Amino acid sequence: MSDAELDTQALMPTDEDIAFYQRNGYYVSKQVLSDELIDAAVEGSERIYRCDYDERFPWSDNPRVDRSFGVPFTDRSRSRTDGYASFHSFGLRALARLPIISAIAAALTGAEEIRYWKDQLIYKPPARESDENEGVTGFHQDKRYWATCKSDRMITAWIPFQDCSTRNGCLVMIKGSHRWRNNHALVTFDEKNMDFIKEKLINTQGDELVEVPMELKRGQVSFHDCYTIHGSYANRSDSPRRALSVHLQDGENRYRNLNFLSSEGPVYQHSHDLVCRKTANGLPDYSDPEIFPTLHPAPGTTGHAG
Repeated sequence: MSDAELDTQALMPTDEDIAFYQRNGYYVSKQVLSDELIDAAVEGSERIYRCDYDERFPWSDNPRVDRSFGVPFTDRSRSRTDGYASFHSFGLRALARLPIISAIAAALTGAEEIRYWKDQLIYKPPARESDENEGVTGFHQDKRYWATCKSDRMITAWIPFQDCSTRNGCLVMIKGSHRWRNNHALVTFDEKNMDFIKEKLINTQGDELVEVPMELKRGQVSFHDCYTIHGSYANRSDSPRRALSVHLQDGENRYRNLNFLSSEGPVYQHSHDLVCRKTANGLPDYSDPEIFPTLHPAPGTTGHAG
């Protein structure tokens, strides 16, 4: 085993870590990212905010794919989310497709193959007295936004660009909530009233609702199950909180056709359905290597992480 392989293995989750993830629905990594990698991602985000894309695609100006495409980010007192950021920035792409991140995801989920699904560049400004809820991300489940995905083993890696704490609005997980499957209303990313979500929308199935802040050092990454309920509160610090959320799918994920529910057109369309290739029967192909590249095992290698 080479020194590089030994170094990588030291950064991987242990059997106890994997059991913790399966029991609680989240995991916090060791410091797996270099300052140089994060610095390049920050610079890449600023290029995106200037609409200075490193690479463009036929859909890069389509607001149906992402409403931020081609829109300069000038009002930094407001929060902003940019989808497909890693397609348009080489610095963010290097971060989103870093082998250690997909290797950890494979170990946690038990998947032999991990493919990219989507990413979101997130900017949370310091909260203002006039709008104390600015930047709040409502408690939600990622899987509720992915209704056309057959897999239940999808996972998200959340990568902060600075130290994160409750003061600057770190991500907050609800412990064990990935086991609560009767939460179909939690498409609540944009809902600012957290008490309303917790008291009226979340079905705990009789369990205690325990919030766990993901307080991370720069270079650490948190991972959560696609059903884990999570969100974040306002940023009470003096500096913006930046992060890249990288969503990943296992190799067995396929498109689930829900169009039988209506004769008037697609019941639900993910933005992916507009940009990826189609299968022989005309349905979105979630294994399209141009949009959903395989990240683990790394190209040219074989094997199962664990």
